[in-house]
Amino acid sequence: MEKQDKYNAFSLLQFMWKWRKWLLIICGATVLISTACSFLVRPRFKSTAMIYAPRTSSVSKILLNEQNYNERLEIKALATVDETEQMLPFLNAVAIKDSLIEKYKLAEYYNIDVTKKGGQTKLYKTIRNNMTIKRTEYGAISVSMSDWDPQRAYQMTLDVVRWLDTIKNRVEHERAEAAYIILQNQMDSVEREIAAVNDSIQALMAHGVFDVKTQSERLTQQYAIAAAQGNTAAMQRIQKEQDTIAKYGAQLTSYQDLEYNFSKYHALCKQKMLDAKMDMTTIMPVKFVIDNPFPADKKFYPKKSLIVVISTLCAFILTMIVLLFIERIENQPNRRDTAADTQDL
Repeated sequence: MEKQDKYNAFSLLQFMWKWRKWLLIICGATVLISTACSFLVRPRFKSTAMIYAPRTSSVSKILLNEQNYNERLEIKALATVDETEQMLPFLNAVAIKDSLIEKYKLAEYYNIDVTKKGGQTKLYKTIRNNMTIKRTEYGAISVSMSDWDPQRAYQMTLDVVRWLDTIKNRVEHERAEAAYIILQNQMDSVEREIAAVNDSIQALMAHGVFDVKTQSERLTQQYAIAAAQGNTAAMQRIQKEQDTIAKYGAQLTSYQDLEYNFSKYHALCKQKMLDAKMDMTTIMPVKFVIDNPFPADKKFYPKKSLIVVISTLCAFILTMIVLLFIERIENQPNRRDTAADTQDL
């Protein structure tokens, strides 16, 4: 087997030596042509920013979380993988691309007619090809924009990072505003319930029932004293008051408990509504910028050496295949003649 492998390798070297002139001519021509073509490709420059997502961007949770302290909700707490993944769709949002298109006139810049069929799709695809947003192995987010002009690539990267705050804050403000309206309606409903309960309590108090427990204890003591003194009139009067408490006391206690629970719920709604209002009206940075972008002083595309190497390698392989095919065709008649001579013998 080793002899066969050596024989095949030696045969390949013999074949390459036999066709060395063609291989050298074609590979040399490929090097010259690919080098010339690489100079014709318009160079591109890339600017990159590195950001981290915060654990939360809710102002109320960050600033008003003293009672239930959680170090992961501090203003300087970095996000976990989940929060980082949730930020990626905001960076890839169509709103950011639309802002880039409007500010930098990208349709005209890329010479794309958006009025034609498929023009808008082509424009968005071009922007996606020039935009790279990915999560790094350390949990950060890399935001890159490439362009023929290094200053434009830098400005677009800077804008994408800045507009992230605008997009995310707008979405969160809309949600906070919806929560605020819901809580406001709930508070109005609770206030009506409290008013109705208070009316019922006032009606029961009109019968002389104010505090069932305190009044019952006091009347029991007075009744015992009147009974010890043999004061029948006082006993009848006290008994009448006790009957009134027995008649309305349970209702009053029930309404008072209901009013307490409604008031407690009202206070909770008020607190949540104030939190929602803070989230609705406050603009909070939604990222930590680790590395700011800067205008690139070196192109990242094209890589001339890589173009030349790949082109030459492809040309060499293709040439070898063609030459093998040619040699096989040339040797085919010799095999047929040998077979005919064998049959004659």
